[in-house]
Amino acid sequence: MGRRRATPGGTDHVRDDTGGVWIVTGWVLGGLVYVGVVLAWHAGFTAAAPFVVIPAVLAVMIGAGNLLSGKQPGRPAPRFNKPDPVPLTTFRRDGAVPAGPDGEAPAVGDGAEGTHAGPPASGPGR
Repeated sequence: MGRRRATPGGTDHVRDDTGGVWIVTGWVLGGLVYVGVVLAWHAGFTAAAPFVVIPAVLAVMIGAGNLLSGKQPGRPAPRFNKPDPVPLTTFRRDGAVPAGPDGEAPAVGDGAEGTHAGPPASGPGR
């Protein structure tokens, strides 16, 4: 879990870069600060009440949400209904149909539903 690093003295040290020490340090220091705020609240510093109540309520809400809607083993991931994508030919003004996988454009009436010849090539406004 660590990388070996050569030091100028010639001894090898394994550098632990997993970050676990900092996570534990954050939990411990956060807990000490919270205990200090609770003590200040009990000592009569009423402005500390939101700092006592809000973290506890958030922890309960997050925990309840995880219990009620967390991932349950044996159940597939939810699949949402998505509409079919709109074909790009819908937005083309010239009525051209893009080439298929074989490189040729499908002919009108060969079973390709929704294809059309497009607007007339000449006319007013062209």
